[in-house]
Amino acid sequence: MPFIKGPGRYLINVAGESFYPESFAFLCGPRQEDGVNIEARAQLDLQDDNPHDKYAVRVSIQGHPVGHLSREHARAFRRTVRYGELSMHETFECAAVICGGWDRGEDGAGHFGVRLDLNLDDD
Repeated sequence: MPFIKGPGRYLINVAGESFYPESFAFLCGPRQEDGVNIEARAQLDLQDDNPHDKYAVRVSIQGHPVGHLSREHARAFRRTVRYGELSMHETFECAAVICGGWDRGEDGAGHFGVRLDLNLDDD
């Protein structure tokens, strides 16, 4: 599976992370007071058969789904794949960071997030 190297800025936010609490529990363990900042490799899967968006791109880490690219970023990613002559592939990897997930008791808790190191023409 091709690894797509980004500029090292981790500016692409994954959407829909709140739908995957079990994935974050497995990947990060219990919430911590200061949250997490974990480097990882993300897998990006083209989902041509997605019933909500035929251009969807699912994001997983260690085989656990953690969200999708936003509609705009999914289309930009697909353009990058097509013009980068990688169209024969359906799954890709890139560097990622899992962040957030803090828990300060009565002071509240934060959601987990994933940021990807991709250079898309829309970012």
